Amino acid sequence: MELQLALLLIGLIVIGIVALTAYEKSRYSRRRFASGPAPEIPAVISPMRPTENAGTERQVPVITPHEAQERILKTDVIAMTPPDKTPDAVLNEALNDFEQAALMPLDLSLGLNDPETDAGATAGRQNMPDELIDFVVTLPGKGPVNRDKALGIYRQNEYRLDKPRHIYGLGYRTGLWSNLERDPEHAQYRSIAVAIQLVDTHGPINETELNTFTQMALKLADTLQRPTKLSITFEEALARAAELDEFCETSDVLASINLLANGPTGFNGRSIDQVARHFNLNFGAMNIYHRRNDQALGNRHLFSLANLYQPGNFDPAKLDRFRTQGLTLFMNVPCSYQPVMVFNQMAETALGMAKMLDGRLEDHDQRPITEQSLQVIRTQIERIANEMTNRGIVPGSATAMRLFSS
Repeated sequence: MELQLALLLIGLIVIGIVALTAYEKSRYSRRRFASGPAPEIPAVISPMRPTENAGTERQVPVITPHEAQERILKTDVIAMTPPDKTPDAVLNEALNDFEQAALMPLDLSLGLNDPETDAGATAGRQNMPDELIDFVVTLPGKGPVNRDKALGIYRQNEYRLDKPRHIYGLGYRTGLWSNLERDPEHAQYRSIAVAIQLVDTHGPINETELNTFTQMALKLADTLQRPTKLSITFEEALARAAELDEFCETSDVLASINLLANGPTGFNGRSIDQVARHFNLNFGAMNIYHRRNDQALGNRHLFSLANLYQPGNFDPAKLDRFRTQGLTLFMNVPCSYQPVMVFNQMAETALGMAKMLDGRLEDHDQRPITEQSLQVIRTQIERIANEMTNRGIVPGSATAMRLFSS
């Protein structure tokens, strides 16, 4: 009985923390949008946006350095000093840290859980519009509005849109926002809001699609007999989309470290597999290895290990006959929660693998990796992370994952 009461108390505390965090973040995001000028593209980065679609908010498509040559941070430059974080940015980062702690599940399994269970159980938890990156049309009222009625009209029209879009409702009884597509059939709402993402990895929204979305919102309002309230004007939405896209172009980068064989015979597949697993890199998506992310925020994988040479992957059925002269470790900077820390883990893993496999570390341009070159990359990552945070987009946050993986 005492154990049950203790677990109940712990559950209530966690629920309270999550609710408080969600409230503070929504209040914070509503009162400001950091719309300062987009940072100048530094000479060390030549960004190139991926064309793959992620499918979920948490799982970023595995873009290997083969497919993103111009997105990789360089080591032969003088890295710009990272900007200081603004007070608002520090607050937003603290709220994300708080959310990270609140969303971490309690491990009551006594070690009985399947180790391959996806760490991203909280993926896709977007339950309210994000005016930082969304164009939102709210249909206020006192309700009630039935879920199926609102959702039916939405689904009759939203298929004509390309950008990520969602429909939300303010619970009639709960007073909390939620996603209609995940709610039970009997749910009712006081207010409805539809939102479309202004930018994704394919670029900014255009005038035609924004107009199509607005017409859908007006049709929904007419059917439900509700007034409409726009988060920003039509012209402001297009301007913000262009400005956000420019910002994303400068931030959408990879950090990589290459591992080259010292001997003429290269690395054999079985040794690669054993050493990778020694450093907690497990074979998975895209037939490459990944270090799993056990945190609640950020990409599903901290960093990945691929074959440096085409086709870039590994065939588990042919490991005994496989050989390669090089491997590459890489990470997605904007989708990593605390990316400097992730890079440090990746660098430590690269050094350890080089020692065990008899290899040497090089950068993307075949220059030896030194502590100085690692610091150059580290400084660039810190600069990007601070610039993102100063805009209210903390690396690895739900907002960042939507911008850089959708």
